Amino acid sequence: MLTERWQRNLLAIWIAQTLTMISFSFVFPFIPLYIQSLGVNEATEAAQWAGAVGAAAALSMSIVQPIWGNLSDRYGRRPMVIRSMFGGSLTLILMGMARSPMELVILRLIQGTVTGTVAASNTLVATSTPKHRLGYALGLMQMAIFVGNSVGPLVGGLISDHAGYPMAFYTSGVLMLVGGLVVVAFVREDFTPPEKNSVQLGIWAQSRSLLAMPIFPMLLTVTFLIQFGGTIITPVLSLFIADLAGGANAASTAGGVLAATGVVSAISALIIGRLSDRIGPTKILPICLAGAMLSYLPQAFVQTVWQLLLLRMLLGVFLGGLMPTANALLARTVRQERRGAAFGLAATANSIANGVGPVSGAVIASVWSMRAVFAATGVLFAVACAWVSFGMLRLQLPETRIGASPAQAHPVKATVDAKGRATVPGSADEMVAGEPLD
Repeated sequence: MLTERWQRNLLAIWIAQTLTMISFSFVFPFIPLYIQSLGVNEATEAAQWAGAVGAAAALSMSIVQPIWGNLSDRYGRRPMVIRSMFGGSLTLILMGMARSPMELVILRLIQGTVTGTVAASNTLVATSTPKHRLGYALGLMQMAIFVGNSVGPLVGGLISDHAGYPMAFYTSGVLMLVGGLVVVAFVREDFTPPEKNSVQLGIWAQSRSLLAMPIFPMLLTVTFLIQFGGTIITPVLSLFIADLAGGANAASTAGGVLAATGVVSAISALIIGRLSDRIGPTKILPICLAGAMLSYLPQAFVQTVWQLLLLRMLLGVFLGGLMPTANALLARTVRQERRGAAFGLAATANSIANGVGPVSGAVIASVWSMRAVFAATGVLFAVACAWVSFGMLRLQLPETRIGASPAQAHPVKATVDAKGRATVPGSADEMVAGEPLD
């Protein structure tokens, strides 16, 4: 029984985010085919246009997300979620009306500017959920991403085959509109705007203050590495599966492997999210990174689809726990009134990773081999694991878990300056050196 507002909000946002992820994955796996339907006959040229379409959104999103995050701290997180979903709905519908690849690229630039549903939704959840339930809540949001990415391509492919690619865009736009309406109807936010006479940092000053924290750059780097590791494999995974399958039912085989990984990751996101609330995200994150490394490296040596499937399902266990654990740690590191800016910067890191990851994977595959991409991804997660493990030992990151006492939650001693202002270096209470504690 959902008796508390944060629980009702979480359910509504989860439904809206699932619809949003389904709508995005309805169409974007088929962008090269859609480009060919717009008059580009050569496969290599279509692939180049598809790369431009993907890079356009990543570029614009990486620039504007800190701005949207700062505005959410000033005017509320719920309006940012509504803006991102309604803006995404409109641009998706317009993309179904595109008459050339260039129009598609321009619309993707606009879409990257006005959307950012994941960052907006995570910020709203992170600011409306009790701290000791952040792992569970953000795990549920990550589960929505995996569910959407698993269901969307299947349904979107059927619609594209039987009703055409424009209809798939229109349907995805309507789905995202429904998600936005769910937020409008059912999500309520207790937001207190900053006082007009209070000192407010500008967008770039606030970003610099976050990056000046000892913990935050480390978490931002890890967020980038997680997303980079997830996208570097995308240009070669389907081709690698087709090569292992010997060309027989290659598309359906690749879809089955991807769907199985997504299902395991969705279940894992929820379970590991709850587990991180109990034993602390600083213990869970290195384990998930190490597990991802150990799951990726053997994939470079598989000889059958079944071997790859088992390793990808094992990988899904650890992938599902990575981003919600990192997001929970990010939320606990930053004060509630600054979490919009924090998640905005994290979204920028994700967008950059989304842009350079696939390009890096394609370069590695062309210079060495497809198998080398799997090995490189394993090494990448090994670096991330070492970065987190040594960073947490050096900074003594704070734990906040169910049943934790205040002393356990803040193991690092605070210091008090001459004006009586306290800070806890590298802890959840520190935003800018010398700023009063909550």
